[in-house]
Amino acid sequence: MLIKLAEPGFGAETANFRQTGTRTQCADASDSAYCLASWRKAGAPPAVLWFGNSQLTGINRYGPGDLNAPELLRRTLAQRGHYLVTYSQPNADLTEQTIVWNATAPAYRPKLLILPICYDDIRELGVRDTVADFVDRPAVMARLRAQSYWPLIAGAVQQSAKAGAPPATGHASIQTTVDAAATRFLRDHWALWRDRDALRGALGFVTHILRNELLGIHSTSKRPVDTSIYADRLALLDGLVADARAHGTDVLLYVPPYRQDIDGPYPMAQYRGFKRDLQQLAMRHGAGFADLDPIVPGPEWATVTDAVFGFKEPDFMHFTAAGHRRLAADVDRATRRLGY
Repeated sequence: MLIKLAEPGFGAETANFRQTGTRTQCADASDSAYCLASWRKAGAPPAVLWFGNSQLTGINRYGPGDLNAPELLRRTLAQRGHYLVTYSQPNADLTEQTIVWNATAPAYRPKLLILPICYDDIRELGVRDTVADFVDRPAVMARLRAQSYWPLIAGAVQQSAKAGAPPATGHASIQTTVDAAATRFLRDHWALWRDRDALRGALGFVTHILRNELLGIHSTSKRPVDTSIYADRLALLDGLVADARAHGTDVLLYVPPYRQDIDGPYPMAQYRGFKRDLQQLAMRHGAGFADLDPIVPGPEWATVTDAVFGFKEPDFMHFTAAGHRRLAADVDRATRRLGY
């Protein structure tokens, strides 16, 4: 394969942090059981959940011994008697984080939820399969349906459930039977067939890069968020924070680090309004708030060099291990202010 299919958004210089030993960093339904098992093996201590996107896992210019912010904060919180578990997905959106919250909170009964709200990801509306798998669990779906914010996510959740549903039962046609047999044969005897979903993803990534290059769309191109989508997402966030607070969970909302040395993709008037709205939402619910926008200096940010064409772009999401140390330290200070 020409590129790492699981990490195409990182570029050539950034890689995922690989945790060894006790599993405390997970993504979604595909690996949540490992983190839950590790927490229970540790005696189910007071839990802190940190949700996020690829900024939490990606380390630019990854070197031996480098640690990401969740691992650094985990060690710090452990000294104060708290057990940190992280759930992060690339480009995570609020619908997905709401599903993960409803799937994991009843098990961990967390004391604190740390939730970064990325302006660029607030427009995302889909639910990836590995998050939608949580919805297949009857208890999770029942909990979601009982929430006041269910109407805000019902369409996306039901669409993802429909996409993953098995075909209707009944008598199989000859064509269906032959197709199923052929699929099984190809899967068992041809590696490229088994990898067809990954190959489809690679083709989509290549097409995306080429389209952007031809149209002159770059990482610095301004990307405003539609006002109706923005209002809908803020209402969902309001419901999520209210739900957490009603169940005795403290919440820390923070604005994640954003590159300052280059004029980036955020329209600044909208972005400043977004930060004010987050702070006001936190105040309404008695939640903590931290603006960590400026904490990582320019030299510690990444450059995205795609592995297929070699195009170089400034990265506004990922930074070096030094940036991770800054993020962990500032989130730690914010948790201390909340008594953790």
